Amino acid sequence: MGYTHFSKISAVTIATGAKGSEVDLTATVAEINKACDSSARVDELTVTGTVTAGVQSVELNHATVAVAATLATSVGCPGLFIVKNTSASGTAGHSLTLTAGTFNGTNNVATLNAPNECLVVYFDSAGDGTIVENVGAVALS
Repeated sequence: MGYTHFSKISAVTIATGAKGSEVDLTATVAEINKACDSSARVDELTVTGTVTAGVQSVELNHATVAVAATLATSVGCPGLFIVKNTSASGTAGHSLTLTAGTFNGTNNVATLNAPNECLVVYFDSAGDGTIVENVGAVALS
């Protein structure tokens, strides 16, 4: 059985749903690629810096220097979000600060002092966080 190979499609409309009530797909190619690329879901920081918007997981990794990470807003990270200390050793107080939003309705800073400490948060569409699991003793302030 043969098939047709398309090397380039310049314009196409994709819709999903029941016949007569289809909804057009409005995602850009970049958005679809990002959603399909699991490497775009994790941001590992080994130095102080800003977390990439839209990631689902942040790994803070340095054995001797505290990594101070900043996430502009939790609104861009709906669903489960994880921050973990992936350092092999050390007790450096890595932190993640939310510039807008909170982890639990009150606190916007999570401090991870030991390897494998981890905070799992559910952010709703408004960026309001609910702690799902605090592995180890992640401090909130």
